[in-house]
Amino acid sequence: MKLLLAVDGSRYTRHMLTYIVSNELMFRPFYDYVLFNVQPGDGNRHDVAANNSLLEEHYQFLHAHGFAPLRVTRQGEPARELVVAAKQFQSNMLVMGCRGHSAIGSMLMGSVTAEVLAHSPVPVLVVR
Repeated sequence: MKLLLAVDGSRYTRHMLTYIVSNELMFRPFYDYVLFNVQPGDGNRHDVAANNSLLEEHYQFLHAHGFAPLRVTRQGEPARELVVAAKQFQSNMLVMGCRGHSAIGSMLMGSVTAEVLAHSPVPVLVVR
């Protein structure tokens, strides 16, 4: 099983990671995990240094619970990069946290989650 974990440093990311480590029947430590972060940029899709502090914090949290994820950071538009990464890493599932905006707020502001749900080639688990 290959899982792509979308992380952005928010408390919603922490909720998602806590959900993963606390559900050992669904998320096994021996699965392949990719901690994936997208930094705003001009869409230049190159891998940025994977040792930034954001990913390191999340890596340490998962590692303390027996997980050994790969760390990847990219530049570009978050929803697009997540969809591309799901294909590239041949993920079985994409897991992400959600801020839980209202329907009207999501329509006005746009939503990375809604965009990913609409275009993802793999199932998406949204943790609130």
